[in-house]
Amino acid sequence: MNLQYALIFIGIVIIAVVALSAYDMSRLRRPRPRPKVHLGTFPEDDTPVRSSLLNASRDEGSEKVLRSDIEIAPREPEREDILLRELRQMEEVATMPLDLTAGLRRPGRFEATPGRQYLSDEKIDFVIHLPGDQPVARDSALGIYKQHEYKLNKARHLYGLHHGTSHWSDLQLDRSSTKYDDLMLAIQLVDPKGPVDESELTVFTEIGLQLADALQRPTKLPLTFEQGLARAAELQSFCDTYDVIAGIHVVPDKEPVFPGRAIEMAARHVGLELGGMNLFHLKNEVAPGSRHLFSLANIDDSVGFDPDSWDTFQTGGLTLFMSVPCAFQPAVVFKRMVTTAKEMAETLGGKLQDQNRRPLTDKGITVIHQQIEEIEEKMRVFGIPAGSETALKLFKEATIL
Repeated sequence: MNLQYALIFIGIVIIAVVALSAYDMSRLRRPRPRPKVHLGTFPEDDTPVRSSLLNASRDEGSEKVLRSDIEIAPREPEREDILLRELRQMEEVATMPLDLTAGLRRPGRFEATPGRQYLSDEKIDFVIHLPGDQPVARDSALGIYKQHEYKLNKARHLYGLHHGTSHWSDLQLDRSSTKYDDLMLAIQLVDPKGPVDESELTVFTEIGLQLADALQRPTKLPLTFEQGLARAAELQSFCDTYDVIAGIHVVPDKEPVFPGRAIEMAARHVGLELGGMNLFHLKNEVAPGSRHLFSLANIDDSVGFDPDSWDTFQTGGLTLFMSVPCAFQPAVVFKRMVTTAKEMAETLGGKLQDQNRRPLTDKGITVIHQQIEEIEEKMRVFGIPAGSETALKLFKEATIL
């Protein structure tokens, strides 16, 4: 771990030296207006206006994809902006915890890890604090909670502050002998099925009051009931805007189809592995964010890849895709996906198309990349960076299993 921080520190020093030698310090320190982007600013706008950029990203179904044929103003990032972005990315890598259990989790589910500090997420949870003067036993609190929590549909947890320590954990992961000074009941305000409604939030509040009465503890709510519903609506608007897929088609250039055995060999050559839902995935081994960087599917999404029929399988095209909000540094991930798509096209004798089956040119790739950069920046400004634990809870990696 010390070596990791040392390498990060050395990298930061090198970039800083380059920045200072290339630019005057006064320019770096002089405040500059934030670059204009196409997306609405949620923190400052109670009724955010959907940008023309993301309106154009909606296809005829419920899933949103980024298009390459949108007319946007060309933008060449200044060297100063690039250096500052690299510094910020290195800082994010250094401060975000690595998910060492990503490969052990069941697909599509976010789970707590025993032994780690675990607490409610104030950005997306509605919480009820239950402080107390005397410690409470784990089974006493958990038993009351379990009698009622089945009434809730959203993700919910009962957390406890271990007696005489500063360590919080999920009661369901602790030993029965554990005791707690304070308790905290939390429910997630939004998930892929939508925001919590007034009825469920009422039930949750009643459970909190029943728990408080049984344990003879006061209740403290950081948000009022009305504020909780308002926050749920705000989070739902955030999810509606940024639940976006970036995709690239690889289709035959001269031959009518790609043969199955050639697809398997090409996929493995670029590091893809066959996995969940009979799709190929590029695993995310060490970085935060989604457990897969991107995936490869049959362009006919009704037919998956069958390892037992490679010799007879054939298809008119392939699709590489990634979930933008679930990827850590999604613009970087998209670049890698583009490189992979080009390598597969060259190996298979194919060409690239966008999600509307139009030829995907370098200009089109730049357009998609710029949209992803804007989404990434907007998510960061909102306080839920792409690929963060909070983003994964909200979007559930539903598009990449």
